[in-house]
Amino acid sequence: MLNTFHMNLSTIKITGNFNKMMTGALLTMSTLFLTACSTKETPVPESSSMMFVNTSPTPATYNVYVNNGLASPGALPFGGAMSYLKLNTGEQSIKFTTASSSESLITKKITLENNKAYSLFLIGKEDKLDYLVINDLITKMPVDKAMIRFINLTPDATSLELGIKEGATLIGDKAYKENSDFIDVEAKKLTLQIKEKGTGLVISELVDTEFKAGSIYTILSIGMVTPTGQEQKATAKLVNN
Repeated sequence: MLNTFHMNLSTIKITGNFNKMMTGALLTMSTLFLTACSTKETPVPESSSMMFVNTSPTPATYNVYVNNGLASPGALPFGGAMSYLKLNTGEQSIKFTTASSSESLITKKITLENNKAYSLFLIGKEDKLDYLVINDLITKMPVDKAMIRFINLTPDATSLELGIKEGATLIGDKAYKENSDFIDVEAKKLTLQIKEKGTGLVISELVDTEFKAGSIYTILSIGMVTPTGQEQKATAKLVNN
């Protein structure tokens, strides 16, 4: 049967009309191909974003490098925050150095996913510097309230809680390096206190701090409850995400 088909096909007489039809078809296909190419959207590179905060409880300042390129506009002091930086997805190398040197104090590789935001906190001190990376996940943003989260980055603290002065506890029982989810708070001025769980001892507070509707905040406990030498004393740090 294959032979018969081949013979019939080989004896077809190609007429001028067929040539014209094929030429027209090829032109049409070329036009469609060019049109498809011209209307195809340019791929958008995948990216994520990351905020950097220095919570190492010392007077030292640090530069931030991403893949060996200087990322920070200036050295970050204790409590210093660098707003979200757009980064490629996938594996990225993050390095911290002193303000006066490009020699690495700590370098680690982290993996970033597309369309996600992260916060990277420099923790520890001297030869025990480390990173804490948190995914800044927000499922729903209310338009008439603010959103806050709390992170305990005070190394010598017991479990800590965040509450309104002479009012309700908003977020409780966070050990060192633990973070809460984002929660809603009223959009107004509040005095918030960071306390030791159980004893109620006030570690630090944010006095008459305005929280704006539609804004996102991270509240940190940083520094040492009992500092020694040049260590920084425990304090509350507010970061506007």
